[in-house]
Parts: sequence; C-alpha cells; structure tokens
Amino acid sequence: MTTRTRCTWAAAIAALFFLGGSAFADKGDKRGWSLDSDPRKRVFLKFVPTDAGPRILVLGCLRDVDSFVVMSEQGVAGTQSVTLTLANGPARYSLEGKIEPDGAGVGQAGFVSELDADATMLRQLRAKLLPVLEGKGPIVLTIGQASRELPVTGLSKPWSGFKAVCFGQR
Repeated sequence: MTTRTRCTWAAAIAALFFLGGSAFADKGDKRGWSLDSDPRKRVFLKFVPTDAGPRILVLGCLRDVDSFVVMSEQGVAGTQSVTLTLANGPARYSLEGKIEPDGAGVGQAGFVSELDADATMLRQLRAKLLPVLEGKGPIVLTIGQASRELPVTGLSKPWSGFKAVCFGQR
C-alpha cells in the first residue's frame, strides 16, 4: 500500500468517524439508504438493512483528496483479492478490492476498495454507477460468491445528494 493510499484511507475513515460512526456498523445508523456529507466535499451513501445494523454498502466520494471508496460489511473471510459487483438489470459496476479482517479497527471483516478519483475517473464512475443506482429493480450486491439484494426504495433522495457533491449534478 502506497503512502498516498494509506493517507487516503486514513482520511476516509476519519471522515466516517466525524460523520457519526466508523467505516462499518454504527448504533446510530437507521434502516435503509442514507447520506452523510461534510463541508470538505466528502459524501457517503450508505445502505443498512436494519436499525444499527451492518453497513452492507458504503460509497464514499472524497473530493478534497480525489478519492472514491467502496466498503461493505458483507464479506468473505480472509484477505484475498475479491470482486464486488453492483447490478440492476443489465447495468453492472464491478471493482476489485480485498477483504480486510478488521475493516476499520472494529473487529468486523469487510470488503474495501479505494480508487484515485480525478475528474476523468469521476466521469467514468458516474457513467457506470448511474444505470445501476437509478434502475427500477433491486440492486444485486455480489462479493466473491456471496450475493444479496438491496432495495431501491428510499434510494432516490440520498442518491441525488450524492450525485450533486460527487459528480456535480442533480
């Protein structure tokens, strides 16, 4: 892991703590989709299946450090490289990451991936994520061989806020 990557991860985790929790489960998380943001142009879109439950999906856009992070408490034991895929009908977004045995220092294993996100990368991410997160059907989250469906109910308002900060569009 490069120094830049370590600094970016530290910034992402610090931002999540600042926004009311760790990178993983927080007792204050409410069921469903939600959005956290801060004045430094950092925004986090989260899905939690139950009140105070695990953060099944976190998309983080840290504009101040040109970083995009994807985290999930749904994972596979081990530290191997693994692919996370979000699918909605024919639309798909996939990225490589790894299972961290102690994701954010809270004793919970989970998927983590970080991308350098300059303006060009953000345009590419927007083109891939929009069809998945704006589709009609449930979103299928797959990590390795494990899959689960995430509802699209309640996603539209948090997604709109995420797009505005991360991609500069409503």
